[in-house]
Amino acid sequence: SSPGTELTPLRRLVCGGCAGITSVTFTYPLDIVRTRLSIQSASFAVLGEASRKKLPGMWSTMKTMYKSEGGLLALYRGIIPTIAGVAPYVGLNFMTYESVRKYFTRDGDKNPSAVRKLAAGAISGAFAQTCTYPFDVLRRRFQINTMSGMGYQYKSIWDAVITIISHEGFRGLYKGIVPNLLKVAPSMASSWLSFEMTRDLLVSLGEEDT
Repeated sequence: SSPGTELTPLRRLVCGGCAGITSVTFTYPLDIVRTRLSIQSASFAVLGEASRKKLPGMWSTMKTMYKSEGGLLALYRGIIPTIAGVAPYVGLNFMTYESVRKYFTRDGDKNPSAVRKLAAGAISGAFAQTCTYPFDVLRRRFQINTMSGMGYQYKSIWDAVITIISHEGFRGLYKGIVPNLLKVAPSMASSWLSFEMTRDLLVSLGEEDT
């Protein structure tokens, strides 16, 4: 098929999944450092002013992880459950958005209104996040798995799943999903609307040039 051809839902799912894997592979070290810094900040907050001044920065945390936790592999710890979650998340997001967008498009119209696009983005983001949230929980657990004082250390993804379910129940895999959905739904709604508006603007500029 040629560029610009309408894609089937399955192809949207695959394209979105590939896009998600690519972005995660290039940005994952920053994600794991961000998680470490947020936890370290919370820990240092109760230790007094002197300790807060010693709070490590991004590069310092990255260097420490690289030197003391296994080199480059330390910066990619937890990437497997992350990819397992991000690939279907982005794929489902792409597939669901286009399907809902088409459903919201009235007969005779080429595009739905901005409000309908916002709704389609919110629905697609919430649906994709709900389906893949357990992988997000696993990602966060593995990113701090080797930090001191964090309690039990998981030996594998399967060990983590069994341990979480046995100690926290099935709900443990969805812990924190409500505030996450409150963030994801408006975030994806605005992202998709911004994408649509930017694409339409660029297309109109291209048509003017020709």
